[in-house]
Amino acid sequence: MMQLRFSFFEKYFDAMRKNRLNFFILVLVLPWLVPVVGYLMWGSIYFSDMKVFLGGSFINLILCLIANHINQIIAIYIAKIYPDTHQSVLRVIFWFILYAIVNVIILFVVLFAYDKMGLFGFSMQRERVLWSVFTLLAASLIGAGLTELAYAFMQWKTNQDELQQMEQKQLLSELEVVKQQVNPHFLFNCLNSLSVLISESPAIAEKFVDEMSKVYRYLLSVNGPDREMSMVTLDAELRYIRSYIYLLETRFENGISISIQVADLYLTGQMAPLTLQTLIDNAIRHNIIAADHPLLIQIRTTATGQLEVRNNLQKRTVRTPFTTNGGLATLMSRYKMLFNQAGTIQIKEENSEFTVLLPLIYT
Repeated sequence: MMQLRFSFFEKYFDAMRKNRLNFFILVLVLPWLVPVVGYLMWGSIYFSDMKVFLGGSFINLILCLIANHINQIIAIYIAKIYPDTHQSVLRVIFWFILYAIVNVIILFVVLFAYDKMGLFGFSMQRERVLWSVFTLLAASLIGAGLTELAYAFMQWKTNQDELQQMEQKQLLSELEVVKQQVNPHFLFNCLNSLSVLISESPAIAEKFVDEMSKVYRYLLSVNGPDREMSMVTLDAELRYIRSYIYLLETRFENGISISIQVADLYLTGQMAPLTLQTLIDNAIRHNIIAADHPLLIQIRTTATGQLEVRNNLQKRTVRTPFTTNGGLATLMSRYKMLFNQAGTIQIKEENSEFTVLLPLIYT
């Protein structure tokens, strides 16, 4: 039985150590609260009689831990109602009020029980009761302040962790973009198509080289060492993607058709560079491209100022699996990092269509 009790306390204190907020408050409050309350209850005999000191301290410690456990439930509840940084005053006020109510209620229940049992010679005295109440009110106020300090620190640490994760995602995102920039498969396919065009249609080959140079000029401008910004206008992205589309349509001929329907009103909207290329490549990677089953991709703006990229679904039998490292997942991470909640990308897959809806940012 004794071993079971010790095992219980070991698990309890281990849980407190893991909960840094709880452990932080206990370490700063309990060492002085327990002896002060003991002295207010039993007077000078509390320190002169070892039996009273040990027994009274142990019982009061258990009661303080119970009160603290209830207060921690309250702390979590209030933090969920007022989670934002600017709501710290409201959190402290409600924590103090509720802590005080819980602590004072427990105090009066305990005092009446002690008086009824005459525990260690305890007797109810008005002056000691009032001082005990004032002590618990002070402890409640200190506890509320410490809870806010610990909560603010936890918020700061969480924000730092999220920032670090977003920086890591940004590095992975930039690496993915660089991979797209120097994609050997794309370059090989372009050169292969060019070699055929040179002999069969020199005029088209000349046009092909011109559009290919525009593509790589844009890639270098948005990802090279001299890049000036992390966002581009929809107008700039469309000028680039038209050259990219020309290369694709020359390569796949009747196997692919890409249309653009964008209102001039939204051309100044900001977006992440190479967004359209990523979405087009994603459609090409996962769908069949054939003259008798052409891949149809539509790029358009919506009435609400968003950009929609839609393609018909004709999935490959063997296709590249969608993973967290895929181009579309990387694009979603980039938008979340650049625009926070305003950069949420919506994906909708139906039986015959795949649609990606993404925001345009207007400054």
